[in-house]
Amino acid sequence: MLAYNLQTAEGDFITDYDYERGSKVAVLGSNVKNTLFGDDDPVGQRIRLGSNIVTVTGVLQSKGATMGSSDDAILVPLTALQQMVAQTRTSRGERVVSSIAVTVSDVKQTTDVVDEITSLLRSRHQIGPGVGDDFRVTSMEEISSTLQQTMNTMTLLLGAIAAISLLVGGIGVMNIMLVSVLERTREIGIRKALGAKERDIWTQFLTEAAFLTLAGGIIGVIVGWGASSLTSRLTSITTLVSSDIVLLAISVSVGIGLFFGFYPAWNASRLDPVEALRSE
Repeated sequence: MLAYNLQTAEGDFITDYDYERGSKVAVLGSNVKNTLFGDDDPVGQRIRLGSNIVTVTGVLQSKGATMGSSDDAILVPLTALQQMVAQTRTSRGERVVSSIAVTVSDVKQTTDVVDEITSLLRSRHQIGPGVGDDFRVTSMEEISSTLQQTMNTMTLLLGAIAAISLLVGGIGVMNIMLVSVLERTREIGIRKALGAKERDIWTQFLTEAAFLTLAGGIIGVIVGWGASSLTSRLTSITTLVSSDIVLLAISVSVGIGLFFGFYPAWNASRLDPVEALRSE
């Protein structure tokens, strides 16, 4: 319980007395509780584990949808499990323990604790110098580092995909605006003949490009929000659409429009009014 920082939301956790006696009791994860009992109180109820009947003493607090979450677990005393399930034994007749969880009082001592545990296990397993370990000691720092590296890799991958998508979209916006300038050459000539300055033409087409990408950004946010809500309803993955992400997405969309719309707007502003009026 301490090693995994598990707390009960209902009832009690497994006690030392339960462990010493090998009591057939169980503590349920929140998802297991909801599946088996719904809104009913499970504490004191009995459930069947294979051919064994155990009594529910508590329900764990929900940890959320994480890898190996305790929400989907059923915990029983180790001594009771050894009685209920046939286990292999060592040459001395001792029961095999596949894993041990240890917690340290000071995070700074994690490396020293790992080294001491490794040394102790090598001595207990009679492993000589130069021989590889027949066990594995993993700390949360190592797991956290691995997850962080994985997340960084995924971030770079998604960033690259997003950058390519923005580049392709930006080129599309620029092409659309160039076609618009070509089709409206006579309009530009008339505006210039009536006194419009290059700045006015440039602002007009740049604003149109910004509004074009703004509309695309709003549509993308709506589609993303709908996909996020659908994912939350159909799967166990919890998604969240925050306001800062929405603002960032729309801002990037407008920025892309301004950046890639600059050249078409500049090209339109530089047209010669005489030549533009001759255009059909």
